[in-house]
Amino acid sequence: MRLKVSDNLIKFAKLVQKKADMFIVGGFVRNSILGLKNSDIDLASKLTPIELEKLCKGSGFTIKDKSKKLGTVLVCCDNEIWEHTTFKKEANPIGGEHSSSKIKFTTELQEDAKRRDFTINAIYYNILKEEIIDIYSGMYDLKKKRIRTLESPDFVFENDGLRILRMIRIASELNFSISRETLMTAKKMVYRLNDISGQRKYDELMLILNSSERYKSSSKNAYLRGLKLLNYLGIWPNIFNSVSHIRYRMVKKVNTNQRFEGLLIDLINSLNPDCISYYLASQFSQDGLMLSKMKSKKIIDVVCGYFDALNKMNNKEFFFRYYNNFDEISKILIKKNKFVFFKYNFFYKYINKFKIPIQIKDLKINAKDLKENFPKLAQKKYSVVFSELLNKVFEGKIKNEREELLAEVKNEFLGNS
Repeated sequence: MRLKVSDNLIKFAKLVQKKADMFIVGGFVRNSILGLKNSDIDLASKLTPIELEKLCKGSGFTIKDKSKKLGTVLVCCDNEIWEHTTFKKEANPIGGEHSSSKIKFTTELQEDAKRRDFTINAIYYNILKEEIIDIYSGMYDLKKKRIRTLESPDFVFENDGLRILRMIRIASELNFSISRETLMTAKKMVYRLNDISGQRKYDELMLILNSSERYKSSSKNAYLRGLKLLNYLGIWPNIFNSVSHIRYRMVKKVNTNQRFEGLLIDLINSLNPDCISYYLASQFSQDGLMLSKMKSKKIIDVVCGYFDALNKMNNKEFFFRYYNNFDEISKILIKKNKFVFFKYNFFYKYINKFKIPIQIKDLKINAKDLKENFPKLAQKKYSVVFSELLNKVFEGKIKNEREELLAEVKNEFLGNS
């Protein structure tokens, strides 16, 4: 069987052929056989990073270090980049942390194949010989549209808990079934996800949520298949605390790029925490999904803004708090309650049309003005001063003009400084 590869990749395989055959393995091979859009190319051979560097010296191919300890480097040529990993045996630590504790390079493809996850991901393609090496009957499973672990499911998931999420993602993207033994073992071993970093879990969850857009042939409801599997396997307690099952509603209604926020809304509705912002912050912390502070704040504001709108927060307080994220909030809100959406959207347009100050940065004075004009005013009071000025300007009690604002500060705050 001949797979379509670039001329540069063929040249690279020819460059090293005196020392070793060069193979492609994993998603590229699987997708090529299925006639799907090709994924990144993962190369494998018995060559070590040092041997590759020697062979590529002065050839036009550049070797960049990714993790020589793990036997992985990047091979670069023109605008193409391939990842090459030396054949190896590996033993992940008990607990499924997705990191290899013991690695031993090998010259045998058969040994390298043993460490992989599913049969459909363990099909090798010899670039120059144009032949498929299929030790674990992955081609048969591709034909059956089935996902099956190549070794016993207990062994595969014990060594790497992230493989359970990857299994769900692939099943969603390709609309493949999962063999009963593999599925039941995954359900039994979801606790292995507790050993995976929050960042890895978040990345896989986002891939599941976007699985409908992965390939042109993917069903528009492919991501729902993934979400149903997450419920069926009982995975949520290993991703979000205190929830075992999520009722999917808003995640089905929102736009593609807001599915995560839609999922969080469904999570909140399923759990009903006392404080939404506190609960979400705890899920995004270093002990949770490990999102950056900036990203966490934005997501929390969008979700909290959605619920505060439904709870009919007054306009001033709502826009003082959520103005910057109202575009994102409104896109979700309109899917839930058009009346509430129109109410807040009318006021949002009004603010923009008449350029009504809605944030402290909109005021015509700043901290420098206060310091220069009122040196006796304690800096710790600045935030109180600006908040009060913003309230009065918003309510039309004073104009947003520099001299009038400074006069207001003098009349209201200078005597208390």
